[in-house]
Amino acid sequence: MINGSDLTFIDLFAGCGGLSLGLEQSGFIPLFVNELNSDALETYLINREEDYPYLRDSKFHASDIKDCVKNDKFFYDLFKNLQKKHKRDFQKNRVDLIVGGPPCQGFSGIGLRRSYSVEKNQLPSNQLFQDMAYFIHMIRPKVFLFENVEGLLRGRWSKDGEKGEIFEEVFETFNNIPDYFVKYKLVRAFQY
Repeated sequence: MINGSDLTFIDLFAGCGGLSLGLEQSGFIPLFVNELNSDALETYLINREEDYPYLRDSKFHASDIKDCVKNDKFFYDLFKNLQKKHKRDFQKNRVDLIVGGPPCQGFSGIGLRRSYSVEKNQLPSNQLFQDMAYFIHMIRPKVFLFENVEGLLRGRWSKDGEKGEIFEEVFETFNNIPDYFVKYKLVRAFQY
């Protein structure tokens, strides 16, 4: 059971759980996880079976975020299931943090995996930040963290686009979620 002072989080696009691990080591408790890659999700769940066995229940994990945001009942059911499991009303005593790092291959300078005949705005994975924003809007955490690669800051949707236009759209999308103050910072991960 989670008490009112416990720090809680939801991890979207979690991979095998590196960001979650750091949060857990800092005292946060995972409530729900989303990861499309089945091997990565299974790794995430196996590594948490001892401390957070409830995550194995399909009520507390999802593969495709699209299945969450397109399902009219998903958020209602998630709140109901979290309250039943943890004896805490997460609509009143909100989730502390939602974190997520949507796929970044389309913005990465190293791992660019696209045909040069296809513009970045045509790749569905480059639009997943919108699903994360919707998820945040529906859950209303106290804080959210969107993580991605440096190339996002100067990326263009098309070869004729303006440098930085992708980041402008991403920033505007998150900034338009009511009741949040949004800021960003470039962090060099190797320094941490």
